[in-house]
Amino acid sequence: MSIDDALRTKVHRLVTDYVGGQPVPPDLSTAPAAIRSGTAVLYLRLLANDPPLVRIFSPLLRKIDCSSELLAELNDLNGRLNFLRIFWRDQSVIASTELLAATLDPIELSNACDWVADAADYYDVRLRDQFGGELAFSPPPASDHPADRP
Repeated sequence: MSIDDALRTKVHRLVTDYVGGQPVPPDLSTAPAAIRSGTAVLYLRLLANDPPLVRIFSPLLRKIDCSSELLAELNDLNGRLNFLRIFWRDQSVIASTELLAATLDPIELSNACDWVADAADYYDVRLRDQFGGELAFSPPPASDHPADRP
């Protein structure tokens, strides 16, 4: 499948606007845009599918072995989450969603990015603490300041 130039330009503009002018790769079908979200990283990629899609995904954990306990936990999360899925593949736990590129608008893109980013930044540390694996970014050190304690 090929993606026409007008659609590539539209998706690139939407992603550039969403990231607030940060650099975006010139062709999102060959290299995804990356956005940090706390301890997670979010990627946006244009897929030459029929119809073309924008995939928004985040590897919550890397270098993690599959286990029945991990799969049961991911299945439970998928039963509670809306608009995205979390799964294990190739030694990684990934949160992902896809949007139709042709009808994509700024609000839909923003909502989808926020859903994936929020889930990734919330569940990555919790899943790592339970099952192991590596985060995209280390969490900040714990604060001893009285305002930061419960």
